[in-house]
Amino acid sequence: MKMKYELFPILLFKRYHIAGLLIISIFFLNSCALNPDLDQGYFEQKDRQDSFEAEKKIEDQSLQQLKNTYPDAFNIYQQAVSAESLGQLDAAIELYHKAMQQAPEDGLLLTRLGLAYLRKEDVVPARRYLLKAVSFDPDYYKPRLGLGYIYLQNRQPQKAVSQLEKSLELLTTIEGTFLLGEAFETLGELSKARELYQRVVRFDNKHKLGKEAVIRLRSMEK
Repeated sequence: MKMKYELFPILLFKRYHIAGLLIISIFFLNSCALNPDLDQGYFEQKDRQDSFEAEKKIEDQSLQQLKNTYPDAFNIYQQAVSAESLGQLDAAIELYHKAMQQAPEDGLLLTRLGLAYLRKEDVVPARRYLLKAVSFDPDYYKPRLGLGYIYLQNRQPQKAVSQLEKSLELLTTIEGTFLLGEAFETLGELSKARELYQRVVRFDNKHKLGKEAVIRLRSMEK
């Protein structure tokens, strides 16, 4: 099953040349879920489909809960998502804030707001709202994924490991696996990093993350 990307601007080329695509795939689309079994040398088609369906189920449940509990906030949320998809980030952020006036503790809204700020490279409010999302919805994997990325950007790999490991416990994604590998590599725990990069390569060897993981593995052999 191929990874799916949509046409958003390529952002945040700070760490390596795929950073923008990584941001897009993690934070504004559905990320690519994996089967969590580390011992597998390959991923069965059914396992991949089950993982994608598990992720979609999480997103659908969050949206349905928002719709049922705060219907007006849900309608504003939809407008915000539409604006964000058109690259109108300021308008989207304003709408997310408006929706949050009615649902200030909704993890989905807090996450989308934090990630919209991240798209603008405005890390301080991005981190603030993602941390709030975790506090109100600790079982939602995506804000922890975003925080892991931010902590890596801020050269705080141990904090990144903490968030990414928990995110992967909640839902094992290819992006989270790659980022956790990078965090361990930064900490000098190369055997853990190598194992995680190898997982990414097995699942995604024809796409950006898989190719970057191959580069990382080769550099670790030198």
